[in-house]
Amino acid sequence: MSGRGRDAPIGGQAVLEGVMMRGVRTWSVAVRAPTDDQIERAQREVPEGEIAVSTFPFTSALRRHRVSPHDVELVINTHLHVDHCGNNCLFEHAAIAMSRREWDWTDRFYSTIFASSTPERAALEFYPELPAHNFKTRTIRNVARLARMFWRRDRLGAERRFVWLEETPLPPGLEILQTPGHTPYHVSILVNGSQPVLVAGDAVLHEDPGFSVRTMIPYSEELFLSTREQLLARRLPTIPGHGPLFEP
Repeated sequence: MSGRGRDAPIGGQAVLEGVMMRGVRTWSVAVRAPTDDQIERAQREVPEGEIAVSTFPFTSALRRHRVSPHDVELVINTHLHVDHCGNNCLFEHAAIAMSRREWDWTDRFYSTIFASSTPERAALEFYPELPAHNFKTRTIRNVARLARMFWRRDRLGAERRFVWLEETPLPPGLEILQTPGHTPYHVSILVNGSQPVLVAGDAVLHEDPGFSVRTMIPYSEELFLSTREQLLARRLPTIPGHGPLFEP
């Protein structure tokens, strides 16, 4: 990307509804437009040292299916990474279902790294395999700073609407599967019917087994791979966490 004819060094990070690219004095975002084959882009100058975030309507995707956030009665979080739960707050009338253990683990994780001046050390309690990924200290600290920008508890919705999956049964036709690995208490949802569908979340990142995001590491690599294999062995249409529906 260049701004006013000047090249700008860029780093990228996935955010709630697209990708943000940040340079020294410029930034750009790209998100899906109302039609799948178009991309909306925005670019502008911001003062050095400041971070600007542009927000695009997530609800446009719902409108394509003639759904309003007010129509949604139940939201189920497979896990609580911000890219999977950061829009819970849009569904003001919905129950927000999640694992209590996942909530406790995630809340402690973010609280711990945000309170630490050395997040590369603090994160080891939660991601014990972190050293095996050979991240530079600078990279981990940059990711922690970005997490601080986007992790806000209020975006998970009102806590009075939380429903714990360990305690409350889901409506008929929905079955919770324990799918640890990406996080220790990750769950997936089996939607039963004439043609069952598996909503895998990040237990299956993508149809391509080689798909990865450099800074998106699993809690346990071995457990993640074993869980993925078990899910795909069901031979069901699968909605992965970061890709279109596919059939194994």
